[in-house]
Amino acid sequence: MNIEKCVVIGWDAPIVKSIKKYVKEGVMPNTKKLIDEGVWGENCLVPHPTITPPNWTTIVTGSWIGTHQIVCFNLLEEGQLEKIYPAFYKDDCKAEYIWEAAEKIGKRTILLNYPSTWPNAVKNGIQIGGGGLGINEYRLKGTAEWGMKVDVSADLFYTTEDLPQSYLVKIKKAEGWKNLPQGRDFKEAEIKIEFRWSDYVSKENPWYTLLINSGRGYEKIGLYKEKDASKPIAIVERGKWSEKIYIEIDTDKGKKKVVFMIKLIDISNDGEEIKIYFTPLCSLSGFGFPKEIERELENCDGLPIPCSFFPSFRFGWIDIDTISELIDLQNIYLGECANYLLKNKEWDLFFMHAHCPDHFYHAFINEIEKDKKIEDAERKFYISLDKMLGKILESIDEEKTLIIMTSDHGAVPTSDEYRETGFDVNKILEESGLLFTQIDEKTGKKKIIWEKTKAVGKLSCYIFINLKSKYSHGIVEESEYEEIQDRIIKALYNYTDPKTGKKPIAFAFKKQDARIIGLYGEKVGDIIYGLYPETPGEHGRQITTGEYGIGSMKGLFIAKGPNVKKGVIVERTIWLTDIVPTICYALDLPIPKDCEGAILYQIFEDPNFKIKEFEEIKRKYEMLKKAIEDEKRLTHNY
Repeated sequence: MNIEKCVVIGWDAPIVKSIKKYVKEGVMPNTKKLIDEGVWGENCLVPHPTITPPNWTTIVTGSWIGTHQIVCFNLLEEGQLEKIYPAFYKDDCKAEYIWEAAEKIGKRTILLNYPSTWPNAVKNGIQIGGGGLGINEYRLKGTAEWGMKVDVSADLFYTTEDLPQSYLVKIKKAEGWKNLPQGRDFKEAEIKIEFRWSDYVSKENPWYTLLINSGRGYEKIGLYKEKDASKPIAIVERGKWSEKIYIEIDTDKGKKKVVFMIKLIDISNDGEEIKIYFTPLCSLSGFGFPKEIERELENCDGLPIPCSFFPSFRFGWIDIDTISELIDLQNIYLGECANYLLKNKEWDLFFMHAHCPDHFYHAFINEIEKDKKIEDAERKFYISLDKMLGKILESIDEEKTLIIMTSDHGAVPTSDEYRETGFDVNKILEESGLLFTQIDEKTGKKKIIWEKTKAVGKLSCYIFINLKSKYSHGIVEESEYEEIQDRIIKALYNYTDPKTGKKPIAFAFKKQDARIIGLYGEKVGDIIYGLYPETPGEHGRQITTGEYGIGSMKGLFIAKGPNVKKGVIVERTIWLTDIVPTICYALDLPIPKDCEGAILYQIFEDPNFKIKEFEEIKRKYEMLKKAIEDEKRLTHNY
């Protein structure tokens, strides 16, 4: 049977060992189905650096990082060594995407939350998100803290306790309320709606929380825009979530329709202490192309939630169970969106990305083996992803569709010894007399003395030489270039971690030699280095084959579909560059002009099926040709 369509489901930073573990436990039945009925790639390797924007771009261009030039999570401003911006803008990609090639023959693509494709990556299709790691977040030039802004607000926390970045509220006796039931005591708190991490400024009047006494004490609250007890925005009990709240918010740029939920984290029986958590105030517009698709998705289950809630655990706002619930809301929304789009829209190619493993491992990977609750939370997010996968599978014709599951990289924990010492490549450069710093009198922080600095570590795995011909503060002559490269490499290889006695540097290449790992071009560093997996950081600088503890840096690859082998483990190395040519081969699509990968013939039952299809067409053509010629000979001319 012919392969007519392709679905690519991307999970960001899953650990393949954990997937195997939870599939074996029986809690990921949809993933197990794909593995049992398809191919598992045992050695899926990802490009270096092992980081999000470059590798998701590789997956949909089939080109190495040096070719597409999305070289890291951030990029340097041209001519600047001190300024960077997030690598999520599609025009920074110098390679052709698979959907651009497919559009040339009239094929339609759906993109759902696919990173580094903002804005309007598809002309003939649908795009939801792409400017960040989740819907309603944007990591573009000029964006807010951590290179990220959200639309309309990050999560909010209102409490009587003084916690980081929370909003203090004061409890008092309820006064001036309409329609307040008689015979019970009520208390109230005024809530000022602020917008965190946003380009918008709140123009909302204060909202009100009404603390409701059940007779057994204060156990629930109501949320109101005015003091009328008959008009609640939401009613929520201790430890519970509200229903979804749809509302128009006043901003400095006019009204903005949002959806969110609140959770009453805690309330004391006497009503004197309270903790209320607001999910991000999620915009219902601004992330879809064509624009009218946004209205169709407004009522999808879950929330179009940006990835801004993980710091809230460290602030003491929420516990690990609430983190799991927020992850699930995000995954439910993605699954529901995918299900709706795949069922109701015309498409030939579908690409999506879910980011939750990456943020979870950044926050908790070093605690999984030490804390049962954290391990349970890991299990929960894989269960959530698997349910999302199930929603996608139920919306497609598996008999005609090539399904590929993949990832941009994995994640690894840091050894206890390295967690004590850390790893700072700029410290090595400073000790080698290549970088100079001083304390800024205003900020009290180190700043680089550019007029003396010859090299600096920037981005994830690069060291840039401060060339006079290239950078605004440059001091190094071209004639010194290779000498400086040699000094840097010597310093890297000579470095020994003081705590472990180990050499953290797995490799260090001159730029001119790094083509062997797919790195070249204007935007990569002058030295590229890789670290062994147990060194600090969950991914990025760590080598793509890295395995340490519960972690693995290998990518995920599962394929299922017509003519795909069933229940087979493929041992060959699968590079992320190989996904695009394999899709194009299976679906008879034009090859993107910059594609550099290879067709994964080993995943197919009959790797020559395309030749046989051509031979069959050729045979039928010859039969038709002969029949026409015979008919001509039988035709009378009189």
